[in-house]
Amino acid sequence: MMKNKTIILLAAAIIMAAGCIASCSKDNKDEEKPITPVHDEGLDLKLGGWTVGSNPYASYIPSDGDSLVIFATKTDNSTCILVYSSPTWGVATLQNVKIEKNDTAYIFSKPVTVTLREDRSAWDFSIEPTDTFYIPNRNPQTEQFTVKPYPVTLSSGYLTLDEPRRWQFDFDAYLVPRSNHIQHVSFRNGHVPAMQ
Repeated sequence: MMKNKTIILLAAAIIMAAGCIASCSKDNKDEEKPITPVHDEGLDLKLGGWTVGSNPYASYIPSDGDSLVIFATKTDNSTCILVYSSPTWGVATLQNVKIEKNDTAYIFSKPVTVTLREDRSAWDFSIEPTDTFYIPNRNPQTEQFTVKPYPVTLSSGYLTLDEPRRWQFDFDAYLVPRSNHIQHVSFRNGHVPAMQ
């Protein structure tokens, strides 16, 4: 029952993100556009790129064809919602992310202090409720996977002003407190680099 509820929640999050993207953006399927305006005004963008993931058990897990949608929540572009989506990593939604603009880039931040309890029973977050990352957990023995929500934080993020524009958004998902298992996910412009 809980498994079905989790899958339904993930499906709803994906449908909402896809619905917002589909209704607000103009896609040209004949031409790849790594940056698509979601609206004509303000910092509302869909970014396409790739992701590198790392954790204590695997230092390099790449994923191509991922996206990040930025929805400005104030007319002065001072805060936004980030919706990250990946076929490998799942869907993360972060609310009330602060945006600052300098001479070269937009800087995204949402400082959160995370403390692991002494008995390793849980993490405590300085901001509640936490943002959520719905991550698929794959069983290597079968084709099946389950989706589970985890707390997520934005450790850093930027989007350059110059052309060609570059970006990187780094997330930390807090998985298993008992083993201090944190999943690092870094979304970037471009594609997965070819192996040398």
